[in-house]
Amino acid sequence: MELSKEEILYKRLYEMMPEEWEIPVNDWTEVVHRCHKKGIKFIPEKEPTKMGNVLNEEDFFTSSEEEVKCIRNSRYCPPFIHRLEFIKVIYVLSGQVVVYLNDIQYVMNAGNFCIVTPGIKHTVFSKQDEDSVINILMRISSFSNAFSGILMEQNILSDFFWKILYTKHSNRMLLFRCPNDPKLDRWVENIFEESERESGASNLLMKSYAMIFLGIVMREHLSELQLLEELMDDVYVLPAIIQYIKNNLKTVTMEELTRHFEMNESELRHYIVRESGYTFNYLLRDLRLRKAVYLLKNTNKSVERIIEEVGYYNITNFYRSFKKQYGKTPQGYRDKEGIFL
Repeated sequence: MELSKEEILYKRLYEMMPEEWEIPVNDWTEVVHRCHKKGIKFIPEKEPTKMGNVLNEEDFFTSSEEEVKCIRNSRYCPPFIHRLEFIKVIYVLSGQVVVYLNDIQYVMNAGNFCIVTPGIKHTVFSKQDEDSVINILMRISSFSNAFSGILMEQNILSDFFWKILYTKHSNRMLLFRCPNDPKLDRWVENIFEESERESGASNLLMKSYAMIFLGIVMREHLSELQLLEELMDDVYVLPAIIQYIKNNLKTVTMEELTRHFEMNESELRHYIVRESGYTFNYLLRDLRLRKAVYLLKNTNKSVERIIEEVGYYNITNFYRSFKKQYGKTPQGYRDKEGIFL
């Protein structure tokens, strides 16, 4: 693939001072400063491609319907350190690149990929024309609904995604040392090609391709996982608890949970707070509201029916909780976001 005009500029600057490109930067101003110190004056004052210390969902997802985006990483771009407010899969289609994750450097070859989640300081550095790195971006705000099939599995990857949604202290990054797998390449290319349609891209196809990609990883590549977060012996317990609550929203109680997981109430309450940072009551309310949002957007059920279906028996409490979390009434949310009504 030919270099873009931005990549041509980056490559020219890199070749004039390669040693400076090996050291991560915090922003474009720092790049300009380094160039000026070397006597390079033709560098633009504004960054040629998007940079920022924190990248938000709004920076890439242009509408509320979009749940997956895909972009190609710019070759020769200065390695600028940043954090995300969404999930990113960094996939190396060809070549060899350097990835910095929380200040540690990893070399990634074709077929390797890593999953980076909110809060992780990271950057990618590519310094060859033949490098091709694809970034798959997934909204964290809609992940539990868009990728519910992945969350239903019981393995290290599904546990990882549950912890992204409901844990405050996980390191939250995984690196896969996969050899070239043509199946994974094909689905990554499908996501990228669909994303290139821009406004004509199908969210359904993008989401389906990403699901297939993750499904193949779960079935065939978990053994190639280089774990970058410490796991406890009870690694699958929190996801199982959350899944049980989600499946029994109308009836679940703390007493029922203690019986099902064979833990005393004090121990279970402490475990949930320790692992997720949230109380049982918070998780139950959050899961009920998430399901209510899904039903408002994707069905024509009445608000009263939805309130009953998610397990609320006090309508006033439901309306108060919903408006506090989403800033509008259920009907107001449906009018703005719903696809059926």
